[in-house]
Amino acid sequence: MRSLATVAGFCIVVCGCSRKAMEREGAGDTNASDTNAPTSSAAPPTTQDRCAPGITPLPAHIQRGMCLAHNYQSAGSRGYGSPTSRATLRELRELGVDWVSLTPFGFMERLDEARVHPIGGYRAGETDERMRREIAQAKAVGLHVVLKPHLWIVRGKWRGNITFEDPKTWQQWFDSYERWMLHYADLAQAEGIDILVIGVELRSTESKLEKRWRRLIQRVRTRFQGELTYSANWDDASAVPWWDALDYIGVQFYPPLSEGPGADLASVGSVIEGRLDELESLSKRVNKSVLFTEVGYRSDEDALVRPHGWPERTAGARLDESAQALGYRAFVQAIRRRPWVSGVYWWKWFTDPDTVEEGRVGFSPRSKLAESIVRAAYDGNCGAPIDPP
Repeated sequence: MRSLATVAGFCIVVCGCSRKAMEREGAGDTNASDTNAPTSSAAPPTTQDRCAPGITPLPAHIQRGMCLAHNYQSAGSRGYGSPTSRATLRELRELGVDWVSLTPFGFMERLDEARVHPIGGYRAGETDERMRREIAQAKAVGLHVVLKPHLWIVRGKWRGNITFEDPKTWQQWFDSYERWMLHYADLAQAEGIDILVIGVELRSTESKLEKRWRRLIQRVRTRFQGELTYSANWDDASAVPWWDALDYIGVQFYPPLSEGPGADLASVGSVIEGRLDELESLSKRVNKSVLFTEVGYRSDEDALVRPHGWPERTAGARLDESAQALGYRAFVQAIRRRPWVSGVYWWKWFTDPDTVEEGRVGFSPRSKLAESIVRAAYDGNCGAPIDPP
């Protein structure tokens, strides 16, 4: 058993980072600056325009979700299970959100380490105690909960590139992964979770370890009575061979939408429609609806060129709320005509409104133009803000 200090070291890496679908970009971190002159002068919505014009509410069958991110800052004291997060959950409810996904992390030192380290008792992280309190707080304000355990590889390597040289080591790794996931299946059952995500962007394992995945799904179902999905990367969802064993197709949706800054709504919408056509074919083939377990755009001028880009590794990023808002608008307009879409979860909204983890150019739509689009699409409160109780 590795010491808690090892896990703490991993968590320190996570603390100041936003992990994204393409952490595979690897080393060479260059912190993005949010102090450059903005390319958009748009101000956050006022009480008069809290809901964006031209956006009607999404169909009622679509889960109106948000990925709620735990804040590691201040030893996690404003993260999951905290009074700060309780107030944030009420804020999300007013926004029109009716589902939240919560993410506890597991850790690996390297892409070829045959073991998953649980968060354990690391006090700044997503401990079981914190998860239970946050689940209870979410349910208390009327939110449904998706539990989405997630692997972090030290230094931000992408989990889709996990690899081992021999079958024995692959089996050792999956044994460890299975123990970790079954722990969360038990927690999900005990706390009344609605949906459990059994894996996120583990591309290198999907076909290679198909039998192990099917066995894991069977074992999870003996311990958890809710629904199951898996979060596939946007460009390989069609290649996952075991969707038939799950309740939903889960997709992390970050395809490039433009070749450069300054794209218009029509061109971005056309690209999204093409990607949705591909997912519609998959949905029909396996007879499952689709949950967008993550979709999001940074608030910088390249947000639609590289939606997967990690804010802390985007050198010289320039604030542009309009690019982010354009992505949001194009996406909600496209999915409303797709009856096979069961839900959308925006990446991301921090538990702490005063977070400094990403800076102004990050993914959060909070207090930006994109927030008004979410509020309109989710049929949230468009009038004056309601003071929390």
